[in-house]
Amino acid sequence: MPDTTQNEKPAQRLQVSPEVAALFAKDADPSEQMKIARGHGTLNSVDYVHALFLFSLHGSDELKEVAKQTMLQSSNSALRPVLESSAQHPRVLDSIARVRIDDLGTLVLLRRNPAVLDETWVHIFANCSYEILSHFCDDTFVQGFPPVVRAAVLENKQAPDDMKRVIEETMSIGVSSNPTDEGVDDDDEFSGEYEETQTINKQKMVLELGMAEKVKMAMTGDKEWRNILVKDSNKTVSSAVLRNPRITDGEILFLAQNRSSSEDVVREILLNREWLKNYAVRHALIMHPRTPLPKAIRFLSTMNDKDVRMLAKSRNVSSAIVNNCRRMIAAKQNRNG
Repeated sequence: MPDTTQNEKPAQRLQVSPEVAALFAKDADPSEQMKIARGHGTLNSVDYVHALFLFSLHGSDELKEVAKQTMLQSSNSALRPVLESSAQHPRVLDSIARVRIDDLGTLVLLRRNPAVLDETWVHIFANCSYEILSHFCDDTFVQGFPPVVRAAVLENKQAPDDMKRVIEETMSIGVSSNPTDEGVDDDDEFSGEYEETQTINKQKMVLELGMAEKVKMAMTGDKEWRNILVKDSNKTVSSAVLRNPRITDGEILFLAQNRSSSEDVVREILLNREWLKNYAVRHALIMHPRTPLPKAIRFLSTMNDKDVRMLAKSRNVSSAIVNNCRRMIAAKQNRNG
């Protein structure tokens, strides 16, 4: 992140597809608008995000609220094409960040996107939860963010005094021209074109590997190998990826949030106590359809009130989770008189 004011860039217009533009024509069908706002229809992931963003600006009060809830309940795998696109409009990225400010997986993906404005990070670090702060405020925080962003932590009531003292001591230090992205391997320094070529080559190589070679590569390979092999249909191979010592917390969170992750991958995450110390991972496992129900219910007691209320209204979890959350809310209300 260069040490310049990003806001000096000339304003850019949001380019949308004809399908999205049609939703905002004078003769647009309100029922079709509501259908899209609820996340239904045939739009691709980028068009969905653009539609939800524009509904939040120009829709009726009902459309705005429905679009917000849909954005909040979307998975990071669905949002990833937008979150990681450096060509994406900064205001779209800012809108997602504000709605999903407590979703660590979303913020980890945004962290790697140079299109995210400093003012977006200022809002995040001034208002996010302690769990988010504790993830980002590590040894790379000073090199990765300019003083104006770091200063936002000092305004956050969730930040403990010792964290604020460390931040204050760094305020005279500028941002590194080559910040270290969270969870990025050394081999990620190559150009995008090289990475794409390497990925294609590795996908071809996988077809030639035997079982033992796949397991070995899963346990020792770089991030690209891990991304390929964790999707392997053989559970021995996919599970071996999670025993790779180079796997990052960000990757674990993404796997926990990815609803297509296999039952075996979910089981491996559940067996690791260190990963379960991460609030966002536990929250993702509650939402995951392959998490055993008793485990998911046990994690509910570790959720904050805001997330319990949200889960009680969610359409993406089982009725047992919803009912348990409602009972927790009612019990707390009774205790408070």
